[in-house]
Amino acid sequence: MELDAKTKMKIGLLNEEMDQIHQANNLYWKQGNSQTLAAKAEYEFRNERLERIRAELALLRAEAKVV
Repeated sequence: MELDAKTKMKIGLLNEEMDQIHQANNLYWKQGNSQTLAAKAEYEFRNERLERIRAELALLRAEAKVV
């Protein structure tokens, strides 16, 4: 089924956010074991956000198939 413009925009924004998180995580991984507690907390927060984004994307795609 064809996605409406609002859903397409939301999916695009979520994909962009995932890309930004991936870039930030790449920088974190390149720094190795010299991470501060704050950096580790930010990394964990980003990973939790990734899980929420993935769930939201799955829901949007499922709704598009139902409609």
